[in-house]
This record gives sequence, C-alpha cells and structure tokens, in this order.
Amino acid sequence: MSKNSGNSPTSSFSALQERALDLIGSRGNGLFQSELRRLMSIDSSKCSKIVCKMQSSGLIYREKVPASSTYLIKLTRPLQEISFDKPARRNIDSYLTEFYLLYLVRGISG
Repeated sequence: MSKNSGNSPTSSFSALQERALDLIGSRGNGLFQSELRRLMSIDSSKCSKIVCKMQSSGLIYREKVPASSTYLIKLTRPLQEISFDKPARRNIDSYLTEFYLLYLVRGISG
C-alpha cells in the first residue's frame, strides 16, 4: 500500500488539473505540452497523466506538432465554462434545498 492514503492524492490531482487548465487557458493559441511541464515544474510522466486525464474528460485536445515530439494543447471550451468541484457543490446545495422543501411540504416541522 502506498504512503499516501485518503483523499489527498485525488484533491492534489484536481489542483494540478486546475492549475494546468489555467495555464493553457491563459494562452489564446494553446500551450505546448513540454512548456506546460516546465511551467508546472513537474516531470514529464506526471504531466502526461494530467494531460491524458483532462483529454479523456473532454476538457482539452492535443494537436501533434509537425517535426517535433511535443503536442500543442488547447481548451475545448472557454476557461470560464470549465469548473472543478463546483458542480458537486451545486448538486449538494440543490439536494439540501429539495430535502428542506420536502420537509416543509410534508409538515414534519414542529
């Protein structure tokens, strides 16, 4: 079993994804994957994992750069439309609101 247990690897990974998206979004024409790795000060393996995760989530797409071993990474939609963890919080708020309304409608309050 690894040293890191619990939720910290997941939250750490999300923070890295968010940082990567901010960096990619700050460049209008995209960002080279090798440049992303350098800006984030992470090794190429970790950068590849982050990029693959974001690509499979539909947040980014990659274009192979001709005569090079790197990719140009671009957002699939504007950065303002992308959010982490915020939809989950909205779902919780919505759930609690519905639960409270149901509580009131059924006349359970004392």
